[in-house]
Amino acid sequence: MMSSTDPPPPAATPGAGFQLRRATPEDAGALLAYLRQMGGESDYVTFGPEGIPMSEEAEAAYIGGVAGRGNAIFLLAVDGERIVGALTFAGGERPRLRHVGEFGVSVLREWWGRGVATALIREMLAWARQGGVVRKINLKVRADHARGIALYERFGWMHEGRTTRQMWIDGQFHDALHMGLEIDPAGEAG
Repeated sequence: MMSSTDPPPPAATPGAGFQLRRATPEDAGALLAYLRQMGGESDYVTFGPEGIPMSEEAEAAYIGGVAGRGNAIFLLAVDGERIVGALTFAGGERPRLRHVGEFGVSVLREWWGRGVATALIREMLAWARQGGVVRKINLKVRADHARGIALYERFGWMHEGRTTRQMWIDGQFHDALHMGLEIDPAGEAG
């Protein structure tokens, strides 16, 4: 297992069919449409084809709020104007929890295996190390999502626990693994 100071694994270079950028409030409508499509393509996320229960205005306000925080980021992978992947990370709002938060990443099915999630995660980790605020990144992943777990392990996430019956899909419960990665700011060893 690699330490949090080791470099992340190689990734497809943005520009190989997609680019990375920060989300803006103007992306709200396209992002909600992306989430509905992606939710209908994967049983590994916490919602289905209904997407998330948020209006376009509320989503725009959320994206705008993320931009003003030193411990939150909202990244998009885009092919031209089309959103093909997304990553969100938000740290705690209370002073004692600002340094820790949880992230989620998603990619449209047609873009699976093309380095989109890897590039998004790499960008988030670079941002976290440069910013010096975030010191721990947590995630939850469905316990049977082998490709996702392998990706997180390659970046150094460690298994920290398990929650039973975390998701209910098509009449079946699914457990979730809790994983964590300690972050040291650029140039500092933990």
